[in-house]
Amino acid sequence: MTLPRPQSRRWQPLRSGLMNIFRYDYDEFHFERGHLLLRGNNGTGKSRVLALQLPFLLDGEVNPSRLEPDGDPAKRIEWNLLVDKHESRTGYTWIEFGRVDDDGPEHYVTLGCGMHAVQGRTGVTKWFFVTRQRIGQDLFLQTPTRQALSQEGLKQQLGTSGQLFTTGESYRKAVDAALFHLGPDRYAALVDLLINLRRPQLSRELNEAKLSKALSDALPPLPAAVLTEVAEAFRSLEDDQAKLRTYEAARDGAHAFLKDYERYCKVAALRRTDTVREANAAYESAQRLLRAHEAERDGAARIADAADATWTRLGGEITDTRTRIDVLEDSDAMRDVNALARAEQQATSRANDSEAAAKRLRAAETDDDAARQALTKATAAADTARSTSVRKLEQARSSAAAIGQQAAHDDALRPTGLPEPCETPVLERARRTIDALVSDRKRASTHVRGLVQALIKAECSSR
Repeated sequence: MTLPRPQSRRWQPLRSGLMNIFRYDYDEFHFERGHLLLRGNNGTGKSRVLALQLPFLLDGEVNPSRLEPDGDPAKRIEWNLLVDKHESRTGYTWIEFGRVDDDGPEHYVTLGCGMHAVQGRTGVTKWFFVTRQRIGQDLFLQTPTRQALSQEGLKQQLGTSGQLFTTGESYRKAVDAALFHLGPDRYAALVDLLINLRRPQLSRELNEAKLSKALSDALPPLPAAVLTEVAEAFRSLEDDQAKLRTYEAARDGAHAFLKDYERYCKVAALRRTDTVREANAAYESAQRLLRAHEAERDGAARIADAADATWTRLGGEITDTRTRIDVLEDSDAMRDVNALARAEQQATSRANDSEAAAKRLRAAETDDDAARQALTKATAAADTARSTSVRKLEQARSSAAAIGQQAAHDDALRPTGLPEPCETPVLERARRTIDALVSDRKRASTHVRGLVQALIKAECSSR
């Protein structure tokens, strides 16, 4: 089994053990950085470990008032070995301390107590030992037949590496010399303090005066040199007080002088700081102006950088666009677009021609309507005049015939160019002229409508 090793410059418990005590045949307890945690059900022996190791192995007294945590006088030391079932029994309790130097060497001290009890005999026979040996490595508390060593057997095992003690007083001196170097009085006060602090439910039954005395007794006494120095300080206290009053008066005078001198210094400083303040104000103004110009410069630089970047980007985009334009101009689609533009121009021209022809058509139709209305009026007037002339000619002819002058009447009437009673060729020619004019107007209108339809079809096909 690997034994624990020290990790601190100060003494710390490393492990402890019980043999043939209570229900422990042989058991070891390993500490973790000087701490030990015991867990278990009631009756498993946790309190026996506390009672028979610390502070017992520092105290060496088996009186129940010091050995037992609760101080119960009914708990006898021999019962821990016999447990009401052994006739006689020898047991050991021990604890091992260790420390390590800064340069590496390790040191160990083992404290232990051997006890022998016999049924029917009050008390136990006990012996103590302090050794540099380590149990289980250099020192063994059992014989090869697993029997506990007697006092003489342990003495032989210790040899020159340890000491055996039969009284508690000599044992405590050896423990103090090996671990603490406190002296008898301080060591006894330390052990008493540990016994008081170990008591269970200390806060419920707290004796403040006793605990305070135990804590005070555990404190180290003041050295004589310190006491002498304190007494001398008390004796010179009056002189110190007089000096203090003198120092306080000097301090007050210095404060009064410093107050007046401070006022003088302020006035002098104010007089001398006008130029400095003006220069500082000018400096601060120049600094603000400089910072403003620097800010403007930085802003202009950022704008220029952005403009350069935009110029570069746009130049690239222009080059790309020109390349794309050249490609598009040479493409079939562009040629189709050009043809379409020309078709649109022709369609626009034809539309303009169509619109002009339509205007002329509307003017011709207007003129035709006017001519028709005039013709209708003229025809009506002519018909009326003709009817009147024919009626009057008939009357005149009838009158001439009545008097037998019809032939002379006709001869006289012929040079006047008056129409005959029937339709004359003059009227026929006029009617034919008017009909021809109407036919020309209708043909022109039909031609214009054809041009408009062709323009509409051309625009639809161009889209």
